[in-house]
This record gives sequence, C-alpha cells and structure tokens, in this order.
Amino acid sequence: MHLRRDKYLGDIVTTQFFKMKKLIIILGLTIFNLTSCIETKEEAKEEQTVMTVQPAEQPTTPQSDFNANEQIVIQKSDLYYFRDLESNIGLKVGFISLSDIYPLSEHADSLAIPNFEDVNKNNLQYFKLSSEYRNRFLSKTKISKDDSVFIYDYSNDVLFSFPVKKLNVVAYLSVYVDKSDCPCSQYDYMIGFEINKDSLTGFDKYLNYSLAYVGKENPFILGQMRPISWERIDIKEFPVQKSNIANNVFRQLDLKKGNAYLYNSELYRYYIQEYMEISTGSYLAHRLLIVLDRKGENLIMERAFSESEGTSMVPLNFGIEHSNNDDLKEQWTGYLFKDKPQVVFGFESHSFGCPNIIFLDSKERDLYINCDNRH
Repeated sequence: MHLRRDKYLGDIVTTQFFKMKKLIIILGLTIFNLTSCIETKEEAKEEQTVMTVQPAEQPTTPQSDFNANEQIVIQKSDLYYFRDLESNIGLKVGFISLSDIYPLSEHADSLAIPNFEDVNKNNLQYFKLSSEYRNRFLSKTKISKDDSVFIYDYSNDVLFSFPVKKLNVVAYLSVYVDKSDCPCSQYDYMIGFEINKDSLTGFDKYLNYSLAYVGKENPFILGQMRPISWERIDIKEFPVQKSNIANNVFRQLDLKKGNAYLYNSELYRYYIQEYMEISTGSYLAHRLLIVLDRKGENLIMERAFSESEGTSMVPLNFGIEHSNNDDLKEQWTGYLFKDKPQVVFGFESHSFGCPNIIFLDSKERDLYINCDNRH
C-alpha cells in the first residue's frame, strides 16, 4: 500500500468536460450504494471484535473527482500504517504514527512536544519524548501501558508483538517540513511508537506489506494471505451481466473496454475490467473489480477504482509479463483477521487520505487504515 501522487494534465475545455462526466458518475454511484448504506444502518448491533470499531466521518472531496469509495461506508479501527525511517533519518527504526488519534492542544500544559529550547537542535528531525510527554500521549490516545503493539508482515507471514511499556514514544518531523525551518509547531510532527528494525527478523527489508495494531490481543490470523496473480482473459469472459456498476453507470459514459483479467482462489473468482476514456484513447480511467463465488454464479462484491486528484490506480500483479518486477505484489486477498471474512486490497495509492481494506462480505464495512498522510 504505497502513497503517491499522480497528476492528470489536460486543457481547460477537456478538464471541464471530464468534470461534468465524473459528476454524473458520482450521482449514479450515490443511488447505487444507497441500498447497502441503509442495510448497514438497520443493523441492531455489530459483533464485538478484537478491533475497536466506530463509524468514520466521510471525507469531503471535490465532486469533480470520481472515486467510488466516497460512497462506501467505512469503519475506523486501531490499525496503523508501519513505515521505515532508515533512509530518512539514518537510524534502523520502524515507526507507527498515532497522530491520527492524538488530539493536540495549544495549552502550555498540554503540548505534545517540549519547548525547543529543551531539545538538542541537531535532533529536531527525530527525538524521543520524555516520560512527561510520553504519559500525556498515552493518556490522550487512550492507550494503556498494558497494551501491546502487534505488527504483521503478511507477505512473509511474520508477526511480532511489543509491550507498550517497553517502547519509546518519539516525535518525527514531517517530510514536508525541513528542520532548518524550525522551531516548528507540534502540528509539524508525527508522534508514535519506535520499533527497532533489528527486532523484526524475517520482515520485508523496507517494511512494506506490514500492518500494526495497538490493543490487548492480536487480531491477525497467520498463513492465510496470498498475493493475487492476474491472468489476462478475453473481455467476453468478464461477467458484465453480474455487475450493477457496469450496467447502470459505466454504460452511460463514453468509455471503451480495455484489458480484462482473472484470478481464481479456492473460494472465489476475481475479475478485473479496465475502462479507457474514448476521447483520450489510451488513458486508463477506471478499473472494475467483481468477485464471484467459485462456481461463478453469485456476486460477492464489486468495486470501481478510478483516477482522481487524490487517488491513483496501482499496477496489477504481473509476474510473467513483467519479469523484471516479479516481486511486485500489490493486490492481496485471504483471511487477515480472526473471526472476520476474507479481505482484498491493494488497488489504489493515495495522495490524500488513507487506504481501506475491503471485506468479501457486503455486510462488512471497509476497514480504515490510519496512515497519517499529510502535506
């Protein structure tokens, strides 16, 4: 799940044309997803799980940006992005930012970081918080000293846990701020847990394909995640008749079909259909994911992914067609959490906001990953 920015360039007339067309798509998808949202609200209770779950506010984005996920109800969690800081600060550490859940205050007695007069100027980019600020951090994030941090590398199927009471709480200056511009505000820092990379034997070298969870019990299930390896198929084999999005939204637009792909697992069939803008010829505008049961009879779920100002589609996994990048493993599926349905993810990168994990069950809301994505 990589975060990056892709920019779309076009003249003013073409841009306005696309904006109107994308607005039509959003309106169509709003109607399409209304039923599923109502069903979710009618549930009397959600099952208690290891993960703490609460409804998430829907992000506000320009209506001209087509993003099917805008209408998808998501749930917040205690799941976090795990990043490698070695190339940035020269230390062999991984970092879990919890700034997404850390409410900051301007009150002098409630600041998240100390006065810079008390910090070595050479350490402004990254420094350990003293016990006073550490305790304040734990209190405001409602993290107990008896909690643990569980980090799972699903590509190598390796899990480690670390007691919170033994972990350093550190402040890391955002990559969008240079330490030469300091003194800096507390809002310029990511604040969270430091993990020594030497303790992560068996993990990916750059800590890709890893998720972190903070809580009492490990929510992850081991040995069940698989990278998807797509096989190209004839577009006639794509089960378009099963898709509400294709038949009710995309068919009304000036799109032409591109390549289609298939992946089979023990329980499901995963299909991808790519769509191009006719006016631009080769511009990949949308991908449609459809998951059917193994017999290909029942629709399990479908989702559209699209290029927008804040979201880009990532490459599909092609070990054969791209032999030089056979270690590229973007899309994953399988059982990731205990007592939860299978998941699928890895289709988008985000310039704004954070990625979701999609459950292969229409009754389950997407799961939000806290990634502290800032600019």
